[in-house]
Amino acid sequence: MGDPIKALVIGGMNIDILGVPSGDYRPGDSIPGAIRCTIGGVGFNIASRLAESGTAVTFVTVFGKDFFVHFAEAACLSLGLDTSLSLKADGPSPMYMAIHHQDGAMAAAVNDMASMSTLTPSHLQAQKDKLAGLFDVCVMDANLLHATIQAIPRLVSAPILADAVSVEKGRRLFPVLSRLTAIKPNAMEALSLSGGKDIPSAANWFLRQGVQQVYISLGKEGLYFASAEGSGHLSPGRVISAPSTGAGDAMSSGLAQGIAHGEPTENTAKMGLAAAEKYLMRKSVEV
Repeated sequence: MGDPIKALVIGGMNIDILGVPSGDYRPGDSIPGAIRCTIGGVGFNIASRLAESGTAVTFVTVFGKDFFVHFAEAACLSLGLDTSLSLKADGPSPMYMAIHHQDGAMAAAVNDMASMSTLTPSHLQAQKDKLAGLFDVCVMDANLLHATIQAIPRLVSAPILADAVSVEKGRRLFPVLSRLTAIKPNAMEALSLSGGKDIPSAANWFLRQGVQQVYISLGKEGLYFASAEGSGHLSPGRVISAPSTGAGDAMSSGLAQGIAHGEPTENTAKMGLAAAEKYLMRKSVEV
């Protein structure tokens, strides 16, 4: 396909700290167990999957000013992500800390994403010459401030794919729906945000708001797509037994590639589903 596509990803990256007790979880007590620290966040995950597929990625996010920033910067460097347009905040790195029971169910969690609020429209405005006209696709996640989300379509000329992230955060996208090339919610997000009674009606609601392409992740049931070209449901090629966390972000990376290449909606949907399946296959080997 010639030169690699150039993608701009604007969104969250955080330090994930997960603790799993070796026995029963007892609130108020120190319990032996396993602790794992990784890099996560919707924006980072999408940027990572794009980079792994050979896409040239510019990742705009927030780095904290603490010990963990070295960990985050090293992760981006190892993937070849260009973070030159990112922001270094004076506060701590965005962070998520959780304790899970042995069966994987969450016992407790705390998130500290306050530093993401420093990624303001003025920061992007100062980079406008580097944001306009240089990319084949832009992916933004709804972890961003309302004002920052509204500024992106004014500053970026590339087609924009938005990841809803959650029902609450997805509402931040309402003012810019008519400026989006595509949106990718999951089923719960799509139904809640649209008020639709089923997936097709939810997709049609987004189209009526001006979104050109709608891709709704259905988990193990696959993916629903809709645009002026038509609509349809794609079932996964196989059922894969692996933790599904991160599969939606992988799907967004595949969708972004299809949009960047100007593929028809159904082809783009197939690329998104294939990217999610590839990610789950890899995770099933790791488990």
